[in-house]
Amino acid sequence: MSRAAEYLRAKLGQGSCRIGQVVVSKDFSLCHEEDAGRADLALSAGPHDAIAIARNDDEGKYRPLKTAPNLRHGWRLELQSLREVALALDFLYPAALGTAAEQERGALEAVNLRGTLDRQTGMYAVVKRITDAQADEVIRTVCRGQPGCLRRILWPISKERPLASGLPEGRGKGPPGKIPLLCAEACNLLVAAGRSMVKKAAA
Repeated sequence: MSRAAEYLRAKLGQGSCRIGQVVVSKDFSLCHEEDAGRADLALSAGPHDAIAIARNDDEGKYRPLKTAPNLRHGWRLELQSLREVALALDFLYPAALGTAAEQERGALEAVNLRGTLDRQTGMYAVVKRITDAQADEVIRTVCRGQPGCLRRILWPISKERPLASGLPEGRGKGPPGKIPLLCAEACNLLVAAGRSMVKKAAA
C-alpha cells in the first residue's frame, strides 16, 4: 500500500474525514461537504467518475485549478476500497494525499518561489524579473482572489523573503479529521500570471 493510502487509512480510522470540499466516509463514499445527508445525489460507483466531477463547476464552467473552492455539487461516489478512494481523491485534488502524508512525516520540502521561477525558460523566462512586490500582488490575485485556491502555501518568495502580510505560510498537521491541501511549490497558473504582470509592467 502506498504512503498516501496508509495516511488516508489512518485518517479514516478516526471516522469520516474532509479534504478540500469533499467528505470521505468510512464506508468509502465521497460527496461535496455541503451535500452531506442529501438523498437526491447522482450516484457513481467508479473512481474514474471523479474526473468528470472535478472538470466543471455548478454553472458548467471549466475549472483549470482543481483546488479552487468551486467544486460542483449534486454527486456521490460509492467506492469499494481504500485504493479506489485514494485514486478518486487524486482526480479531485491531484497529489494532495501524497503531499499531506509527506508533510505529516516531516519529509516535505517546499520550493521557494524564486527557485521555481529561476527554472523557467523560453517564453516564460521573463518571469524571473518579477519584483517581490509584484509577486505579492500575483499571489493575492491568483491564490487568494476569486475563485482562489484552497491550498495552504508552504513556500516563501525567497530564502530571505517570506510571504507578505496576510499570506501566512501553512505549517502543522491540521486538525483531526481534516486532510490539509498544501502547496509546496508555485503552480503553472501562478507562473503564467507572473509572466503576464512582468510583460505588462514593461510595456
